[in-house]
Amino acid sequence: MLRNATEELPGATAPVLSAAVLARIHELNLDYIELLTAEHNAAAGESQLQHLPCKLHAAIAELSPTARAALTALPYTLYSLGFEDEKLWRSLAEPAALGASLSMEDRYAQPHRASLQASLCEVALLYAWHVAVSSPLAARLIYAMPESVVQQLTAAPLWYVRRLAVHHASLLLPRWPTNPGFWPDLVRFATEGDVQRLVTVKVLGSQLIAAELQGSTLQWARLRARYRG
Repeated sequence: MLRNATEELPGATAPVLSAAVLARIHELNLDYIELLTAEHNAAAGESQLQHLPCKLHAAIAELSPTARAALTALPYTLYSLGFEDEKLWRSLAEPAALGASLSMEDRYAQPHRASLQASLCEVALLYAWHVAVSSPLAARLIYAMPESVVQQLTAAPLWYVRRLAVHHASLLLPRWPTNPGFWPDLVRFATEGDVQRLVTVKVLGSQLIAAELQGSTLQWARLRARYRG
């Protein structure tokens, strides 16, 4: 899946994940590692690092520029925005209902001092919206975004997407933080410059996305069958 994500599908005229999209994902992954590093160096407010094993905190902060570039060059994000959780996204307020109850000032209000996490969450969520609108298939490969969430996100106005990031910055989390074979090995092999093993860990991430998508597809099929019945 890691390799095929950038190959052409049968009958397609362009890769599912273009070089431009992969470059943006790489940039956002680098920014996410910078956020983790900033949290570690600040020694306070570790809202992201608290989800990762303590032994990784210093190792992430001490990654060399070369190791960071190798670690973050992925066809998916190192962070989650909860797209794989359909229940979470169904629980969020509907744009139409929210828009009817808010003034323009409320819709576009900016917090006096946004945290680094909130600022990155805003950019990441707006880019995810762009990807979902441009290519639902790419959104599935990058974010494990199921069909129902693609429909919900692409139908939402931009002010709503931005407001989600402003008021729900906790959507941003490290991806697969409890998987024993992802973050520890990713950081270790990037630090050691072990390219072959690093590729193997990156493939694991793609496999985890495939498993998430399979689960959401089965759930979506059950829901549709229930409504038809």
